[in-house]
Amino acid sequence: MENKKYKILVLSDLRGTTENILKNTAALAQMIGGEIGLLHIKSPLMVVQQYNQLSAVRSINDTYLTTKKQIQNLVEPISRSYGVSIQPDFAVGNVKEVLSNHISTFQPDIIVLGQRKSAPISILGDRITKYVMSHFDGIVMIASPNQALEAVDNLSLGMINGSPKSLETDLLKALVSRTSKPIKSFKIAQGNKRSEQQGSESNQRVVEYNFEQRDNAVGTVSRYLSKVKVDVLFMDLENHSHNGINVKNAIGKFNVPVLLASKSKLSWKTL
Repeated sequence: MENKKYKILVLSDLRGTTENILKNTAALAQMIGGEIGLLHIKSPLMVVQQYNQLSAVRSINDTYLTTKKQIQNLVEPISRSYGVSIQPDFAVGNVKEVLSNHISTFQPDIIVLGQRKSAPISILGDRITKYVMSHFDGIVMIASPNQALEAVDNLSLGMINGSPKSLETDLLKALVSRTSKPIKSFKIAQGNKRSEQQGSESNQRVVEYNFEQRDNAVGTVSRYLSKVKVDVLFMDLENHSHNGINVKNAIGKFNVPVLLASKSKLSWKTL
């Protein structure tokens, strides 16, 4: 299999959780062979609060200097520790316009958002999450701000509503190559059982967990993820209409270090 160099874009609000989110992203980049771009955007109203033009220019310049120094202090030790390239960028402007232009220029394979207990965090709240989920044709990664992705050499990999076809994707092949553990597959179905089957890779086993379709199915699956200690969970959103899971809620409740959601410009309204 030809090694692919993945491009990963982290959207950051530079809050206190950013360091752990970036560390989890760096750990993933280390495993799959990737380079990271970190993007922080401020709207002009967050920077300029004076009507005087000279004061406005001074505020913008001061913000650039302090913010770039803050980002540099955050990025450099993580880049050295994990041995991955991290390209930071900061801009003042219309958030969605800057984001759209940056995606076109950087051309990421994966976009990273952080996660809180109830919902993903983004640059300006849920609006950017909706924008990314609706416009980005690629993989969205939700990185935990609390749990660290440490099992780099023997990963515990899980899938929710995945299929044998999911295992044929380059990203999952790269992750599977980093573990000798069976893949844990979680599905919402009638009955509650556990079974084993052979995966698409020659020596890769898949342990399947089926859960009854109930109102608290997401909570039940989330508790199992903690119980079996999944490090990276892959979520196939192409099957979102058949899996009995509200994806918008699941993104905030699946408490794993890294959640990877594969999609193709899936409208947030359908989640």
